[in-house]
Amino acid sequence: MFRSGGHGLRQLRLHNRILFSTKSAHKGEVKYTDTINLPKSKFPARLSTEKRSELQERLRKTCFSELYAWQRENLPAEKEFVLHDGPPYANGDLHMGHAVNKILKDLILRHNIVTGTRVHYVPGWDCHGLPIELKALEAYGKKERKKGGPQQPLNPLKVRELARKFALDTIAKQRTEFEQWGVTADWSSENSWYRTLDVGYISAQLRLFRELYDNGLIYRDVKPVYWSPSSRSALAEAELEYDEAHQSPSLYLKMQLCAGAECPEIVKRLSSGERISAIIWTTTPWTLPANQAICYNPSLEYSLVRSATSRELLLVGSDLISYVSEQIQTDLVKVATVPGSMLQSLMYRHPITDEELPFLAGDHVKSEKGTGLVHTAPAHGPDDFLVFLDRKIPVRSLIDEAGCYNQQAPDFLRGKFALTDGNRLILERLQDDTLACGIIEHSYPIDWRTKQPVMLRASDQWFIATDQLKESALKAVEQVDIYPHASADVSKKVLRGQLQKRPYWCISRQRAWGVPIPVVYRKSSMEPVVHLEIVENLCNMLEKTGNMDFWWSADVAELVPQRVLSELQLTHQDLVKGTDILDIWFDSGVSWLSVLGRDRKADLYLEGLDQFTGWFQSSLLTSVAARDESPYRAVFVHGFAVDENGMKMSKSLGNIISPKDITKQYGCDALRWWVAAHAIQNVSIPVSHKLLGSSADNLQKIRGIMKYLLGASAGAVDKSRNSSDLSHVDQYFLQQLQQFHDSVFNFYNSYQYNKSSAAIVTFCVSTLSGFYVHLIKDRLYCGSDEQHRNLQEILALTLNVLCKVLWPIAPFLVEESWSYRANEPFFKSCHRLNTTSPLATNVTPIIEQALDLKRHVFQQHQLDVNPWLLTVEATVSRNELQLLRQLHPNLNEPQVDSELCEILQVGSLTLREAEDTVERSIRLDKMDHHLCPRCRRFALSATGSHVCQRCEQVLKTKAV
Repeated sequence: MFRSGGHGLRQLRLHNRILFSTKSAHKGEVKYTDTINLPKSKFPARLSTEKRSELQERLRKTCFSELYAWQRENLPAEKEFVLHDGPPYANGDLHMGHAVNKILKDLILRHNIVTGTRVHYVPGWDCHGLPIELKALEAYGKKERKKGGPQQPLNPLKVRELARKFALDTIAKQRTEFEQWGVTADWSSENSWYRTLDVGYISAQLRLFRELYDNGLIYRDVKPVYWSPSSRSALAEAELEYDEAHQSPSLYLKMQLCAGAECPEIVKRLSSGERISAIIWTTTPWTLPANQAICYNPSLEYSLVRSATSRELLLVGSDLISYVSEQIQTDLVKVATVPGSMLQSLMYRHPITDEELPFLAGDHVKSEKGTGLVHTAPAHGPDDFLVFLDRKIPVRSLIDEAGCYNQQAPDFLRGKFALTDGNRLILERLQDDTLACGIIEHSYPIDWRTKQPVMLRASDQWFIATDQLKESALKAVEQVDIYPHASADVSKKVLRGQLQKRPYWCISRQRAWGVPIPVVYRKSSMEPVVHLEIVENLCNMLEKTGNMDFWWSADVAELVPQRVLSELQLTHQDLVKGTDILDIWFDSGVSWLSVLGRDRKADLYLEGLDQFTGWFQSSLLTSVAARDESPYRAVFVHGFAVDENGMKMSKSLGNIISPKDITKQYGCDALRWWVAAHAIQNVSIPVSHKLLGSSADNLQKIRGIMKYLLGASAGAVDKSRNSSDLSHVDQYFLQQLQQFHDSVFNFYNSYQYNKSSAAIVTFCVSTLSGFYVHLIKDRLYCGSDEQHRNLQEILALTLNVLCKVLWPIAPFLVEESWSYRANEPFFKSCHRLNTTSPLATNVTPIIEQALDLKRHVFQQHQLDVNPWLLTVEATVSRNELQLLRQLHPNLNEPQVDSELCEILQVGSLTLREAEDTVERSIRLDKMDHHLCPRCRRFALSATGSHVCQRCEQVLKTKAV
């Protein structure tokens, strides 16, 4: 593709000034302005901020509002693209991450629509969960504090009332802004969106819960889960962040052995009165009261060691002696070795409770770090828990929902917060048994909402049986395409890894704002009762009341039908309703069920890359559980918006750039252009006024070109063209135009929007403005009517193509410009427009040879003269001549009106064939003539004519 850079634009402006100077002819001179076909259009070259805002609002109301319904009715139903919307959280103002996500989705929808594909897109919102609850309570608390009254704890119904109102108010604000960005959807009716608080959505979710429970894929159990004391709720892996600089105690502790019948070496030494202690290492001293065993690895070798300052023997993994010596800063000498297989009979005395506890074998014990012996508290670790689960040993849990020790804990710890006071008090109590204690800085999980540390804590929770789903889920992942393709292998590996390592999925939460788990329990045993008729009764009550608040206000008699009680041989007094709600990842993860149904699969899910641990995974697992397939055929991932220094945007840093401020200052199209140009290239997406200003500048360049095309093509008739009617330059440009159209849509089809936007700017500035428009100005303005009509038709076709490729990214600019050409929106016109230029002849080698000659001519152009007054003599090789003579048929004599003269933009050209030994040569001279006052291209003849011969013929036809 030809690229002239700024030279073509400068030449274009120079040519305009020369032509327009005919308006200021001297007194007595003939004025030719009215005989020149200058572009005329009322399309404004620029818009003020106020005018742009008015225009955007008008287009939103009169044009964009009907787009979704129109394409559903007018595009073929058999060809449909389904994009399922991941619900944004209804907990605050929109930020740049929302802009990236929603605008990328809209680019995809629009590039499908403009190519004739009907789209299915239902926008949604995630309405439940702790973030909304906290925001609502915070707002309520501020209001109450202003009143000055005492702060009273709120009951669940009041919490739900506040949270629902907050969510609905937020949705209204977010919806308006999405619509202002030009996002394609039916925004006119609540029935055209989905919200996780809607009646139909909740009913489908409750029924799915019961179905998965009946199929053994949902169950209740006591397991250690991530627990947030600050939120007083279980958390999913996706609800965690990690503090990389968290500090924890690093404790090396002695646990005194008291028995070991099957280990002769240890029995002998214990019998002789020697004291032997196992060494364990922990960074969570607060879990030591819940210690129920020491785990070892039967395949490892262990050693009895002694320090020079103590007669006490210590048991440690043989491979870790030097490591432990370094950590406790004491030289350890090996006394005896003990095979790991002989540790199974060992018992030790708990250093706090004085209980005698066992050694248990565990494959999770390694020899790379620690002591080779692992402090085991099954209430606080998944590996520890599995060891006890295999042996069916009851688990001891000493921590309550607030993260404090309960009444089963030792006296000195009861009521103390485990992560702070607990650690301190336990370290004080165990000083005599401590070998070393320091501080370790490491990565530690924190609650993503409260930013406070979490703990692993055993509690009664509801779980998805991920072990039963993993194999099917992994097979489904292999059939999923991931975009961008450049990172597809890595992304798929991440998704597979997340699925493979997930031990279980806890789907219960201990909050008020959410969908209640539809379960009642037998009071005597707390055994859950999940029954089809209970769920159907709840769905009927939901339909009547409009929300699930009745779960908290109704008694069991209203919730459980009499037929169920008779079947269970129970009374209402025998049952109690549950208080847990469903995890919001389950809540949003089943959105495919309400939006797509059982039989439909989405062509695409598009969200940020953090959703590999969130919505992508929860959607996949629930869909595989319910129908044994993925809910999506492809996944598109994007990164996160950061400031120009790569920092995350936050109020505390003062570096937030709001989408609302961007659209006000630069316009919606500039925001959309920034998304297209930058949002898919890296994990971090830089936001700066420099980049946004550059986006606005690109759009302004394109706006100027569209104004020119509108004016130059006004009145054109859209028809097919024959190659014989067109010059080689015209044919070459039409081929470039077709390649441009095809390449942009190839980029669109593979979601490479950065390449699409770059190709549009390059084509407009270089190929269109810098090359073609620059070369055809003389023919367009001053040529014959036939030449003018042909060029008008080409420029009209160019405008069609430009609008079509630009519409997905900058729909406001396209629809505005199209309103100056047609009486209907562009999206209604685009499928009837001619946007192809099939030409059989490939003229590219000819034009490229001419452009190569042009470069050499202007390298030698040192004369201070209008190039149209240049005479050129060019001697070229035979191969070059064979191509160039198709543009300049008369050889060895000057010619002024050949196509090659037009391409070179010179007044006269003589073309000769070089001898075999002679290289190309070029000679330039200045004509001693005046240029025609009408066209400013051709020199006047010596006969004294007022205009050149060409203009004289054109004027005769105009006079007729």
